Amino acid sequence: MRRITADLLAAKGACPDQLDKFRERWPDGLDVETVMPGEVAGLSVGWAVRALLPAPAWEAWKEAEAAAWKAYAEATTTAREAFVEATAPARRAYEGTQRSSWEAFKEAKDTARKACEEAKVRAWGTYEEAAARAAIAVFREYWQEEESHDE
Repeated sequence: MRRITADLLAAKGACPDQLDKFRERWPDGLDVETVMPGEVAGLSVGWAVRALLPAPAWEAWKEAEAAAWKAYAEATTTAREAFVEATAPARRAYEGTQRSSWEAFKEAKDTARKACEEAKVRAWGTYEEAAARAAIAVFREYWQEEESHDE
């Protein structure tokens, strides 16, 4: 019976979090002849193959892993396509709402900007008139004072 132990993994340089997970699951070591694939899920199995076995085993594992990655990519691609398809109507509705909301905002903004500009024009006119009245009043008062000093 071939066993992998926490001591063996530690001697090969396993990282602490992986050692902790290993010790929790297999305090007495793992029997590679009887372990089920799902039991080692979540552990760095690629690291273990590279650290514990000779180079030809590593090459064999890389080929097997490539097939697993391919299956994963196909499954996730299909899932992603299904997700995009399932959410497309809602996305279109959202984007349509977003567009119409943006158009409503722009219209409101343009209307408000126009009203603001018109108010500024009116206010500027009022200011200019008031400033002119003030200037005339100051001139008149100043000149009256000057005339009375001249007499």
